[in-house]
Amino acid sequence: MEKNVIDHRKVLYEWETPEFVSTPRGKIWYLVAGIVLGLLILYGIVSKSITMVLVFLAFAIVFLLLEKREPKTLVVQITDMGIFYHGEFYPFHHINSFWMVYHPPYIRVLYLKIRRGKRLYPLKIELNHENPSTIRKLLMNEIPEIEGAGEPFLDLLIRLLRLQ
Repeated sequence: MEKNVIDHRKVLYEWETPEFVSTPRGKIWYLVAGIVLGLLILYGIVSKSITMVLVFLAFAIVFLLLEKREPKTLVVQITDMGIFYHGEFYPFHHINSFWMVYHPPYIRVLYLKIRRGKRLYPLKIELNHENPSTIRKLLMNEIPEIEGAGEPFLDLLIRLLRLQ
């Protein structure tokens, strides 16, 4: 957001949150992951699929490079016109719906379905230690809530496999 532009939005609620919640991994996790990766690469070699071998090696290299990255602290603002998150403003009329998955201490997340053109995509915002009831009340005035929705399968898989 440019500093010389006058901002007419009124901030209703604001909090700081990590970009992502990293999961601790022990020596056993690395041992199992190494064995699985080795078996997948071996299968690629046996099946003469060089592409498979290269993809799994690239995956391992990228994972190791990104693994030590610390999450940035981001500011989330719920305003009277929309939500500001990660340097981008999402007006309420571009947000199709929202839901929360709140099972502390493991997961505290706000999900938004953002409309871009004809597509909808989910946006995941960590609630950190904020009160979900307060945030829910603010959002319900502007956006429909999907009650009973859970964690998307890919997010669940990433969390259970401790890939983040």
